[in-house]
Amino acid sequence: MTRTGERAVKSRLRTPSWVARIEVPDGGVLGAGVLLAPDRVLTAAHVVTPGRPYVVHFVGIPGVPGVAATVRPDEHVPQRKDAFGDRSGDLALLRLERPLSAAHTTRLYRLASPHGPVSMYGFPDGDDGGRWHGATLVAARGRDSQVQLRPHSPGELAAPGFSGGGVVDHGTDEVIGIVLSVDEGGDSTFSYMSPAETILSHLPQAAAWTEGTEAVDPALRTASTGATGRLDVPFATELARWFRGEGWPVLVTVVPADGERAWTLARAITLADRELRTQHNTSAFRHDPPETVPPAGGHDLALDVTNMTTHQILDRFAGRLGIRGASVPGAADAPDMPERLGALRVPPSAVLVGVDRSAEPDALLEVLDRLARRGVRLLLVFRRDGGRAEAAEESFVRAPVRERWHRLHREIVVIVDELGPALDARRDRVLPEPGGRPLLEQARAGVRRTRMLRAWIAHTPDRERQPHAADTLFAFEDAVTRRKRRLERALAALDARLRRRDELLGRVTAAWPLYRDRVPAPDQARTLTAYTLYEEALTLLRHPPCDLEAAETAARGFMEFCSGDTAEDEPGDERGHRRGHRRGDRRGDRRGDQEGDEPGDEKGGGR
Repeated sequence: MTRTGERAVKSRLRTPSWVARIEVPDGGVLGAGVLLAPDRVLTAAHVVTPGRPYVVHFVGIPGVPGVAATVRPDEHVPQRKDAFGDRSGDLALLRLERPLSAAHTTRLYRLASPHGPVSMYGFPDGDDGGRWHGATLVAARGRDSQVQLRPHSPGELAAPGFSGGGVVDHGTDEVIGIVLSVDEGGDSTFSYMSPAETILSHLPQAAAWTEGTEAVDPALRTASTGATGRLDVPFATELARWFRGEGWPVLVTVVPADGERAWTLARAITLADRELRTQHNTSAFRHDPPETVPPAGGHDLALDVTNMTTHQILDRFAGRLGIRGASVPGAADAPDMPERLGALRVPPSAVLVGVDRSAEPDALLEVLDRLARRGVRLLLVFRRDGGRAEAAEESFVRAPVRERWHRLHREIVVIVDELGPALDARRDRVLPEPGGRPLLEQARAGVRRTRMLRAWIAHTPDRERQPHAADTLFAFEDAVTRRKRRLERALAALDARLRRRDELLGRVTAAWPLYRDRVPAPDQARTLTAYTLYEEALTLLRHPPCDLEAAETAARGFMEFCSGDTAEDEPGDERGHRRGHRRGDRRGDRRGDQEGDEPGDEKGGGR
């Protein structure tokens, strides 16, 4: 909800009061902004410079003149690039010399994974009134978790006048961030948004004007606010891999409430959160091994579920993901909640600590199993070894990993022992169409590579098939799926050609005795010509591999000779009757040719 009590979706029907147009004093438009407080406008840092004067116009508030504004150095975070070339910062707060009514302000809203359509308001060149452009959130980019925006149409790519403009999420009707920049170059297709949590990491004072559920429970981040504690490097490395999206999507681990592992877990959760990852805490851990440092935005929710019911946990999920009306009375009464979470375009990632100490651990594990089956990434932390922790490790990780490897093996067997030989058998019977040769060669090459993959899997060490190496499994699955589809397409193409060959063969063999019975006996020359054409077509159709194009040309020539020759030799009224009959046959032949997907050849041959 906005501060005025109006939903932002309604404001898309007109210009919202919080929309700001930022200009230099002589009237040149620099960009856009969002009125967060009576005297504060959030915008992109590259739009404004500390110490210079600006004029801010609120185009959605009739009768309000432009307001003078400046930006202080401590509220200006210029854009920087890290060692990897990723963008960071580019945020600023303008201070208005004359405050406006609080009724015109809006709030930032925290939202987890990008998964839906948004609208952004800005001022393209020549349009001082501004306009809405539509886009879809794609994914986070870089260590600052700036989010890519794909425009709904080429004309809706954010122009420079959109820099600093508010981005409204259609699902929640909230302002979830601001536009920062546009890809450089003439072929640009993306713009970028700084989400609310990234804004807060750079401008923590904006928390006073922000709503929405925080990603991390306070109890899970207090241990990592300073550089105290001893790092468990192997455990930190394992956690960082999961936060980077590597390996099996479910990680089950045991972490006592106190000790090195607890401190290491809290450190990882904090560094993986967009809002909590600041220059202060990253500097505190700058000497840690880089493989132990997770990326910002590595999770959407980190929750201590001790004494929480399944209903409460799902409610926190829904709040973080912006799912309206998702409150549920319990796991048994919420059959659609895992499906709704799993149906999101970008599956969410969640850290749940103290699973075995929740109010109803067995019911919770049942719901989490459904979430995992629908692609939700889960880091499940138990407080004690054995019992539920071991059962969860088996059911969430080991068993599904084994099943996926077995399924991969079955698919490999289908390719190597069934589809590959079937392709060779058909290739020996009929040649591919001229344009289909690359597909056939790619399919055959896929069989060879899959044969080598089967040998590799049969001799690879077991450690290569462990959950932490699941990326290898996923890569193999993708490759095998592509190869199988390519084989199926190649087989379908050859099968269609074999059916066409059989159709032509049947028509040719049926046409010869009919012609022989109708031609007068003394006309041996014509009979010999027809027989020669018949033998030529028959040889091409029966000789493997069949060159279907050549065989069809020969078959058509034979049948047209038979049809035209017999019609000329019919005497009197009977000739006219049979000529009409044969014309009907010829039309039937043409319909048959068209059904065989060769209308162009038949039409040319008939003429």
